[in-house]
Amino acid sequence: MFVGPYPYHLSHTYLGTLAQETRMNLISNNLANVGTPGFKKDMPVFEGYIVKGSKTHHAQGAFQQTGGNLDVALSGPGFFQVQTEKGLRYTRNGSFKINSLGEIVTQDGSPVVGAGVLPENVKEIAIAEDGRILADGQEVGRFDLVEFADPHVLAKEGNGYFAPKAPGVQGQASETTTVSQGYLEMSNVDPIMESVHLIDTLRTYEVFQKIVLSFQEADQKAINEVGRLL
Repeated sequence: MFVGPYPYHLSHTYLGTLAQETRMNLISNNLANVGTPGFKKDMPVFEGYIVKGSKTHHAQGAFQQTGGNLDVALSGPGFFQVQTEKGLRYTRNGSFKINSLGEIVTQDGSPVVGAGVLPENVKEIAIAEDGRILADGQEVGRFDLVEFADPHVLAKEGNGYFAPKAPGVQGQASETTTVSQGYLEMSNVDPIMESVHLIDTLRTYEVFQKIVLSFQEADQKAINEVGRLL
């Protein structure tokens, strides 16, 4: 991090400015995903006035009724497992579709683990609270839902996916999570609160900028006065 050339007071002010920029970026991304199903907001982790990283807030989002028979929302801490090109991934986004093979897949085409294969010309798809999938009354699969004692062992990877932070991390079979067909769990971002946080961040950023400017002006004045004395 570029702080070496700065005097002590400026380097710390510079770090504070960077912290507010990081906070602003996180809030902006949260607001951009207010309408993204299954999105979990990120919050900065402060150590004093310095941001040391970010933390995902895994609280439940509100349900939105869609009526779609392949829209499913999870109530509880569980995740859908998805087989992606990068390996097994986890998501809360239950907006699914059927591919040419009759598999239930995510919107980017990745198969949902346990969903099975739907027969051709199926007329009715029903999904039970325990994740069982029935095609015209016949069970064809069951979502293989998993839970994590601490969901922070997962890291965001884009497209609504979470990946293990370390090798060997595995979820346990879900015992408390239920499935609601015809609904989507929406983002857990509160747009009003995030907007308030954004305004506060902008004001704090402006304060740091003014401090930097005042130090620079004071340093320049001191240099000019020393120059006149010489």
